[in-house]
Amino acid sequence: MDLLNSCRGLLSPLVLAVSLGGMGAAALPAPAANEYEVKAAVLYNLGKFVDWPSEWTNGPLCIGIVGQDPFGQALDEVARGKPINGREVVIKRFKPGEDFIGCHIVFIGSSEKSRLRSILSRFGTRPVLTVGDMPGFCDEGGIVSLELVDNKVRLTINRDVAEKARLHLSSKLLSLARSVRNGGQWTLR
Repeated sequence: MDLLNSCRGLLSPLVLAVSLGGMGAAALPAPAANEYEVKAAVLYNLGKFVDWPSEWTNGPLCIGIVGQDPFGQALDEVARGKPINGREVVIKRFKPGEDFIGCHIVFIGSSEKSRLRSILSRFGTRPVLTVGDMPGFCDEGGIVSLELVDNKVRLTINRDVAEKARLHLSSKLLSLARSVRNGGQWTLR
């Protein structure tokens, strides 16, 4: 049975991490994982379900964090020695004002809520998967929101923004989302 299709939008944090990890335990946090250990695993695994334009497929896959880092060392531990689609994964943390545009995946911390629109506007149509966990992230122009609902990590995906950024999101990833914006309309699952 395909776990990705059978657990749409109702996944517990560890099940979601396993699902996005391709059913392997390599990217799983410890059984007593806290919210940001699970979100770190999900953030890392998102890279497995996104296709970037060919000009963005050379070299390491960069995951950047803008603003206060809620992950601590959890993201580094999840990614250590584990390439995504044959590409080394590099984690970078950025201070206010630093250039984070060259990353493939950018997590925007909730400390940047007041600057969110300004930060997102800097990406324009660049093929960058923007991820956040603050309320309204996808409504403001982010691509993936990681939300803790009833002690479960749930995804909201703004496919319209992903398409403008020339990112192809896999159907497996879209099937996990509790809501997807496509063609200007939100679909709840």
